[in-house]
Amino acid sequence: MDVPSSRPAGYTWRSSRWFIISTVSIALFIELFLYGFQVPMLPYLFEDRLHKDPSQTQRLTAGILTLHGLVSAVSGPLIGHYADKMPNRRTPLLLSLAGCVMGTLLVAWSPSLVVLLLGRVLQGIAGSAVWIVGLATAADTVQDSGMGKVMGVIMTFASAGIISGPMVSGILLETVGYWLTWSVPIGILIVDIISRLLMIESPQNSSPASSDNLEETSTLLPTKTQIEPHDASTTVGFWVFLLRDSRVLTALAITILTTAILTSFHATLPLHTGKAFGWTPREVGIMFFLLSVPALFLSTPAGWLRDRIGVRLPITISLALHAVFHVLVGVAGDGHFPWATLQHRGPALYTSSIICLGILRPFVTGVGPVELTASVRAYEKATPGIFGPRGGLSRVYAMTDVAATSGMTIGPAIAGFLREKVGYTSMNWVFGK
Repeated sequence: MDVPSSRPAGYTWRSSRWFIISTVSIALFIELFLYGFQVPMLPYLFEDRLHKDPSQTQRLTAGILTLHGLVSAVSGPLIGHYADKMPNRRTPLLLSLAGCVMGTLLVAWSPSLVVLLLGRVLQGIAGSAVWIVGLATAADTVQDSGMGKVMGVIMTFASAGIISGPMVSGILLETVGYWLTWSVPIGILIVDIISRLLMIESPQNSSPASSDNLEETSTLLPTKTQIEPHDASTTVGFWVFLLRDSRVLTALAITILTTAILTSFHATLPLHTGKAFGWTPREVGIMFFLLSVPALFLSTPAGWLRDRIGVRLPITISLALHAVFHVLVGVAGDGHFPWATLQHRGPALYTSSIICLGILRPFVTGVGPVELTASVRAYEKATPGIFGPRGGLSRVYAMTDVAATSGMTIGPAIAGFLREKVGYTSMNWVFGK
């Protein structure tokens, strides 16, 4: 980015790497905070404010979460396409903030189901833009050799958002009431507004890829005689080109799987624990806290580990252990297993299994952005301009966002359907497999 001769006040720190990464981290924190903030409130919204029959709550909860993911998945490719054509990242970040504020106000107001759905649509589009443009902005500032560590830092903030959102809303809804509860996200959005207005882009890494990363992925790359730059410069060509890469497909599949597993809890945990253990929104918020709080401490070490030994071994071990603890989560509170019922070890088994799943999460989250960034930069290093003059970072993060939001779409939908048809225990057996 060209720097004008008369620099604005505070240019040095406003354009510094730490401030840009901090701004992106805050933006992602707030996006996930708002997503999680509403989860414990959904039964209250449907039954008390919208006066829906309690028998419809599970279906409506799964539907509202599925809608959020579906909207994000559809809007992601368009956002990535236009973000790569814009001269800077700051403008789309500010536009996404406007959509986030508008959507949040509509959800809080929600005098009808239609208004609630409209608010969630706006939040879904805005959230998709934050992930796509925010991660592209972060990638502009770092070298590939440090991408895993930086992604770990960003995911720490994102995890803090998904932790604190359900916990804060669950506690405040019981103690201060509905409208005062919404003062918290409004206040946090003000912080987001200030940080995005202050940020000045100053990419530190204009090179699409480092030589180390090129060497790592060279066996995957076509030569110049196999593909011409213009073939992948269009959005359609970009997607077709990258989806032929097995490394990209694996990273996207892991993103879909891990996101679907996480959002399955959002759709089923509040209702299941209320029925099985008699837990209130306060206890539900604590469960989401325990599911996500380990990431605060483990996301950065997990990113460092990926930079050192790669992603295959940590992911393989983590996914295998995920299966074990998902089965235990399903067993806890099930009357078919007397040793795991409410009168015995049910709540303790459920809580400890949730904690273990939270410990495993940092080793599988964030893999998609890191792997796809490395792939795109390696291709551009081998064939400069292959993805067009502005590169393909926004579009590759749109691809990651579509994978994540696809998981957000199918996770609640499948979980809600299975819980109603075959029960919570069998649902967790399916997700464990």
